Amino acid sequence: MKDNLGSIRDFARKGKFFGEGDTLSASSVPLDADDVEEGRGLAILAYVPFLCFIPLIQGKKTNRFAYEHGKQGVVLFFFEIIALLGALFWKVALFLAAVVAIAGIVFVIRGKVWSIPWIGPLADKLDFPEEDNT
Repeated sequence: MKDNLGSIRDFARKGKFFGEGDTLSASSVPLDADDVEEGRGLAILAYVPFLCFIPLIQGKKTNRFAYEHGKQGVVLFFFEIIALLGALFWKVALFLAAVVAIAGIVFVIRGKVWSIPWIGPLADKLDFPEEDNT
């Protein structure tokens, strides 16, 4: 049976993907091996939420390797914030829907009609024709 990852492994072994002379920036200038060794610890912080700004700010002055990772880390951080806000929005929306549903049940038990704000007027616009049962 043929190994499906064989071509990927060959590509990686030739140093085109992982190996010496890797470049990170769009400028395609190879990174110095000393920069990589010195900036490795700082570059790790680039992928930790809220700490990603440290390699961006500090790396710009001292280490290009950390700076390049810092740029990516900050963009990743903003995507994480957007995802978190989106998830938080849906959790709040589901919580409010549950509260409104419980309030609706309470009104039903009391025998009262209640129009849910924003939803009631939309529901009033729906008109289902009656079926003829003859």
